[in-house]
Amino acid sequence: MNKPKISIITVCFNSEKNLEQCIQSIVNQDYDNLEYIVVDGGSTDGTLDIINKYRDKISYFVSEPDKGISDAFNKGIRAATGDLIGIINSDDFMMPEALKKVAAEYEEGVDVYRGYELLYYPTRKKTKAEYPNNRFGRLPIGNCICHEAAFITKQTYEKVGLYKVDFKYSMDLDLFMRLYQAKAVHKFIDVCVLTFRVGGASSTISKSYLEERKRLIIENGGTIFDAFIYVNYHKLKQILKRLVFLIWPK
Repeated sequence: MNKPKISIITVCFNSEKNLEQCIQSIVNQDYDNLEYIVVDGGSTDGTLDIINKYRDKISYFVSEPDKGISDAFNKGIRAATGDLIGIINSDDFMMPEALKKVAAEYEEGVDVYRGYELLYYPTRKKTKAEYPNNRFGRLPIGNCICHEAAFITKQTYEKVGLYKVDFKYSMDLDLFMRLYQAKAVHKFIDVCVLTFRVGGASSTISKSYLEERKRLIIENGGTIFDAFIYVNYHKLKQILKRLVFLIWPK
């Protein structure tokens, strides 16, 4: 197959600030076998007005309340008919000719294609490249997902399952841990897929975040001791991140 059909999903909710740049970056791709899916959570700002400007370029659109971002992802995946499925969130934007470059890497027998992304820090006006790895074992310390730079086949989602709706923070990591356990075939490709806007460092880690991290480890084959190590690793990581922002705030 020379030109795989690629489904791109954008989920949004009251996303008028950056949504138009995101949509333009996708509908202006120089790739004609594209299916663009937009899932809105029932926005009340100017989001729907922006979407309507590009409605003729959107293959599937729904706007309704959902159970969170995982639920919105899943709605898009169920609607997708492409050979490959990618997700670009409303704050981010795809690089020119990214889909053409991804399609050129397409081959039978590959489950997940993993490109890289640019991280953009708005407060610092800095950009750096981030590359994915495959550290998704029972204790996924040091993993780098590059979630939006990944393209997964529809069959692979059917095999390993969709995103867990009750996961609010770690749904992407949970999916990649399941892909790892299922021995999904990954292909790392030298393609910069998107620019990802990075927010500031959080001052605290919520209790619900830590509880979800514990569940993440245990539900993917880890022990309570593994969960203890992983949660405290994240606490230390967050402390170091806050220190960096204090020392170098801009």
